[in-house]
Amino acid sequence: MVLLIGFAGTGKYTIGRELCERTGAKLIDNHLINNPIFAAVNADGLTPLPARVWDRVKEVRATVYKAIRDLSPPGMGFVFTMELRESNPEDHNAFRDLERLAAARQCRFIAIRMICGVEELCRRVTDPARAAMLKEISPELARKKFAEDEVLNMPHPNLRTLDVPSGRRAEVSMPFSMK
Repeated sequence: MVLLIGFAGTGKYTIGRELCERTGAKLIDNHLINNPIFAAVNADGLTPLPARVWDRVKEVRATVYKAIRDLSPPGMGFVFTMELRESNPEDHNAFRDLERLAAARQCRFIAIRMICGVEELCRRVTDPARAAMLKEISPELARKKFAEDEVLNMPHPNLRTLDVPSGRRAEVSMPFSMK
């Protein structure tokens, strides 16, 4: 079980898709979970979301985790993508929830922090394809998050940091097995 953590625009979805193609794992992108709720509140990627949205997202996430724990075949691998921030206690809990899910499935848990320079983040979030996926598209918000916070950095033996290169397609190497 792999968790890709990073601010909006760091390439979590792109790298997650590539990992899944190479390993046969299933991608559980944060927007797979978020978007039913985002669509219901007419999210546009620019307007701040109502704070209560995250309570509903948390319920959807819990249901997906239960399905993985109770219904998915043993040995099936998963790659999760999430924007988790150091300053948010709920994000720390979200990390621990995935640790517990991996333990319940008796599989290895690997977390990868994806970081990227602020100017590159601001450039990436304006990609028009992001709007269609109900993703954040505000360079101002990207700049604000970068200045005020950092990507979650939980103590874990299988935590790694990937500095996503500016302006180039990230090469994905896998020094670990998904088995």
